[in-house]
Amino acid sequence: MSVEDFLSSRFAALGSGDFSAVYATYHEDSPFIRQFSGCREYVDFAQQQLCDIKVTSWQSLRSRQPAADRCEHLLVIELAVAETRQYFYELALLINTPDGWRYHSAQKLSVEDYPGPPEQIQFAAHFDQRSEKLRY
Repeated sequence: MSVEDFLSSRFAALGSGDFSAVYATYHEDSPFIRQFSGCREYVDFAQQQLCDIKVTSWQSLRSRQPAADRCEHLLVIELAVAETRQYFYELALLINTPDGWRYHSAQKLSVEDYPGPPEQIQFAAHFDQRSEKLRY
């Protein structure tokens, strides 16, 4: 499966609330997945905390490959929570495993952090140079 197909299936699962499928997209060493003892615990959490959040659109703006088995995609994502729309940027780290691509972690920026046009956001200027590099 290509990276683009992987991202499409991941966002489709998020959009439909298929949290078991979302769980399966995470890399086993991801910081997020280590918070849960297994898929059932994640699904219970997601059904309580995430079911009202809908991914309404997403786009991969550009990508780079820091290693043979890794790629980073710079995404712009729109979420809907009730009547409110939220936009943010995500620098997603994906790792290719024997089972295919898996989501490891991401740095996120809100539109307040970067209010410019999406086509001008850059890896170096807006992610690599940030002093705070929290990865989720």
